[in-house]
Amino acid sequence: MFEGKTCSLLRAFTTYTLKRLRSHGKQVVALVTSIRHETGKAASGFARDNAYVTATWTDPRTGQTHTFWTWIMNSRPLFTRGSLVPVLIDPKNPKRYTLDLESLLVASYHSDRGS
Repeated sequence: MFEGKTCSLLRAFTTYTLKRLRSHGKQVVALVTSIRHETGKAASGFARDNAYVTATWTDPRTGQTHTFWTWIMNSRPLFTRGSLVPVLIDPKNPKRYTLDLESLLVASYHSDRGS
């Protein structure tokens, strides 16, 4: 029961953060520096094919480099190491971010359809 509540709270926080960044965040373009794949079976017995993606961006104003990461669960990324990916950041605190990979899926879908 505790795990279910924890997952629900985490999901709600993630959704809130994403909405907030989409409305008040700044989009930057980061360089994918690594993609680590993990495949096999989860403890529950279900197959898994996850990717751990790391990307970096250097703030041109401060020269500070920021590292971003995310999990892509049960699918393979549509990009490779060296690709550029969009990241939404909180301009006041770049440690609050989300890799905006959903926009890549939409762009890929439209290019596959010839749009």
